[in-house]
Amino acid sequence: MSKLASMLMKHKEESKNWKGCIGPKIEDKVLQNIAKGEVYPITPFMNGVFGVCIERALLNVDIMNRTCTCKGWQMLGIPCEHVAVVIISIGQNITDFVDDWYKYPMQELIYGGSFSGIETHDMPSVDDDGLVRSITGEVFFSLKPPYTKHAPGRPRKKRIESQFHDIWIMYYSHCHMSGHNRKTCRNPLP
Repeated sequence: MSKLASMLMKHKEESKNWKGCIGPKIEDKVLQNIAKGEVYPITPFMNGVFGVCIERALLNVDIMNRTCTCKGWQMLGIPCEHVAVVIISIGQNITDFVDDWYKYPMQELIYGGSFSGIETHDMPSVDDDGLVRSITGEVFFSLKPPYTKHAPGRPRKKRIESQFHDIWIMYYSHCHMSGHNRKTCRNPLP
């Protein structure tokens, strides 16, 4: 658990050194999306909906509802290249459209809490030879799954009949008697 605690402390310290309101990795992704989206032509529609043409496809970007047809913005929370070109064309700041969990205040809440580790003073350790030893020196052999041998060939089918299954009663159509067929009928043919 000390590994997890040290990782949380490392992320907390790194977030204090951020230059903007979002982290450097997210900022790089946003800049990459801006660079990819510069070549796409934009068509404005009504109520904050824009069309972005990519070769033969038209993707709809809805700024008000924070949606894009490619679903990249909804899944990651970071504006995709289609959204990035639309945001820049309307003169807005692209970091305002990044989801809150990537921003510094939320990161401060995530990594700001206290973390208490689990005591591991009496946990056994595994040696190189595969033996498990406790702190007192007691030796435990490592547990392995039981050895099971399957019979060769295809396994036999062991079907349990259902208690609700109706039993098929055979009727021979010539003599109208149950329990037999033409081959086993004892009555002479009419």
